[in-house]
Formats: sequence, structure tokens, C-alpha cells
Amino acid sequence: ATKGRWPWMVYLSIKTDDGAQKWQCGATILNEYWLLSAGQCWDDQLISRWDRVGVWIGTHKLKEPSERYMHVRTIIRHPDYRALGYGYKNDISLIQLRKRISFSKLVSKVNLPGADDTFSSSSECWITGWGDIRKDVPLPDPGVLQQLKIPVLAQSECRAWYPEVTNNMLCAGNPAGGKDACKGDYGGPLVCRTGSGFVQVGIMSYGNPNGCGVPGRPGVYTRVSKYLTFINNYINQEP
Repeated sequence: ATKGRWPWMVYLSIKTDDGAQKWQCGATILNEYWLLSAGQCWDDQLISRWDRVGVWIGTHKLKEPSERYMHVRTIIRHPDYRALGYGYKNDISLIQLRKRISFSKLVSKVNLPGADDTFSSSSECWITGWGDIRKDVPLPDPGVLQQLKIPVLAQSECRAWYPEVTNNMLCAGNPAGGKDACKGDYGGPLVCRTGSGFVQVGIMSYGNPNGCGVPGRPGVYTRVSKYLTFINNYINQEP
């Protein structure tokens, strides 16, 4: 990706309390205090201390300084978040920061869709992240933010691959394989272009248990438009 093209992208660096396990997630900026990510980033099996989470704002290359490093005040995982087999449901979380984000050319918020907005294979949609570039192949240095244009699939096609998918989820990706989110991308956004710019349609959630970009298996995303009440209940509160 070119620098500043996706100014709402956030990199989360997370580890367990004892430091034994480390992982990363993507997130997006909702407003000056709140970020949107996946629920799985804070799974009960991996207890992480919020005060140790690294929040990198305005990042382009991981090996270069970010615009800002922030600290977490609190994390609100959806109350009905569940791990299901190799997937998740209600895979969404909100992250409140301790200090206000200053917006700039390189740092700004993402727009959310309307409750009734629909997107299809003809929509121009993109995913972005710093995750693995292939199964078990981490992003090479200097860790430039990756972008990928992918189609949203019809819900019937999505359910053919993943029978557990509900209307609160959607599939996107190339059925021929090779274009997909991967480990380290989860929690990051699927954005689609509208007449007034990009809106965040999905949150990267999971994909084929055999690895990312496998032919015939698209990725599964949390459908953001179904969670607007959950999001707005929190992010519009005064800090």
C-alpha cells in the first residue's frame, strides 16, 4: 500500500501475561478514542494485559516509527462472542484508548456503513493488514502494509463453503484462491467504496483451517452493519 492510503489502519501488538505467547491483530479508528477489532484478539484462552497492548497508529512500515503509539484504557468484547470449531461468531470488539488520537493526513477515522447498505461482487472492496503473506510465511521486513482487492460473495455461496455462517457474517475473497486474509490480519477491515468514499463493511474473522488463500475457500468476515447499535452504544459516550 502507499503511505497514507488507509489512514484508519491500526496495528495491535499483543502478548500473554507471562510473555510466553505473542500475536498481532489489525484494527481501525472509529473516532478519537475508540478502535474496532475482532473478539478473537482477546480470547479467554490467551489472557493478555491491556496495559501491555501496543497500539500503533499511522503506521506504514512496521520497521519505521509510527505516527503515534497509544495505550489501551479498556476493551469491550461482544458479550455473545464465541469460538465455533475453527471459526467464531460475534467476532467483534471495541478498544478504548487512554488518550485522544490527533487526526492528520496519515491518521483518520473510517466511516461505517448504514444498517441497510448492501455490497456485492460488483463493489470495489479491499482488505489491508500486516499479517502473513502465505501460510506460515510472515510479512518480510520492512513490514509494509499490504492491500488486496477482493470481491464480496453472495451469501448463498458463502454458506455453501461455511454452513455455520449467519446473516451477521459475510464472505469475501477469490474462489480461485491466492487472495485472502492470513494470520496476523484478523481484526482488520474489509472496506468497500461508496459514492462518499470507503466504508468498513467487514472485520476479518477466519478462513479455511488448512491455510489462507486456499482455492475455493473465501475468508469469513463479521458484518459491521449488523453491529451498529453495539458500536454506537459505546463510542458515543464521553470518555
